[in-house]
Amino acid sequence: MDAFTSRVYFLRHGEIATPGILSGQIDVGLSEQGLEQMRQASAELIHLNAIYSSPLKRCSVHADYLANQHSLHVQYYNALKEFNFGDWDGQDYQQLWQQTSKPHIGDFWQHPWQVKVPNGESMADFYARVEAWWQTFLQSLCESKHEQSLVISHAGVIKQILAIVCQMPKQSATHLNVFHLPYAGLITLDVYIDEQGQAWPKIVF
Repeated sequence: MDAFTSRVYFLRHGEIATPGILSGQIDVGLSEQGLEQMRQASAELIHLNAIYSSPLKRCSVHADYLANQHSLHVQYYNALKEFNFGDWDGQDYQQLWQQTSKPHIGDFWQHPWQVKVPNGESMADFYARVEAWWQTFLQSLCESKHEQSLVISHAGVIKQILAIVCQMPKQSATHLNVFHLPYAGLITLDVYIDEQGQAWPKIVF
C-alpha cells in the first residue's frame, strides 16, 4: 500500500448545563454557552470525511449538527463515553470532597488504578475499552484512508488516548494531571500510515 497521512481532530464537549457536578456517564446536556463553544471550536473544520462520537448528548447533539452540515453519518461508540463514576456520577463535586465515607474521591484521584469507584468502572476496564477503540480506529484509517476525521468525546477519554500516543506507562495517572483539556478543547493528531499499514500518530501543535 502507499503511505499517507490522516488528520484526526479530537473535540471535547462544551460546558454542561449543570456545572459543578461530576459528569461521567450521566447524560446531561450542554448549556447555550457550551453549544456555542463547540460551534466556534469546529468552525474551521470544513473538509471532514468522518465523524465519530460518544452517544451521550453533550457530544451527540453537536455531532448531529456537524453531520448535517457535512452530509455525513455519525458513527457512535459506547467506548467513547466518559469514565463511569458509579455512585458518584452526577453528584455535586464539592460535596463529594466533603464526604468521609471510604473510598473517598480524593483516594481515587491519587490512586485511580488501585481505588475502585463504588459501583463504577475500574481504571483497568476504562483503559482497556479506550485502547481497544483506538487500535480499531487506527486500523479503520488504513482501510478508509480518510483525510480528515473528527472524534467528539470527553476529557477522560481524550486524555487517555493522548497518554497512549505519548507511550506513558499503562498504570500511570500522570496524564490526568499534565493534560489540561478545557470545554470544547480541540486536539489535532496526524496519523502517518506507512507502506506496511503501520500507524504512527503524532500530536500537532
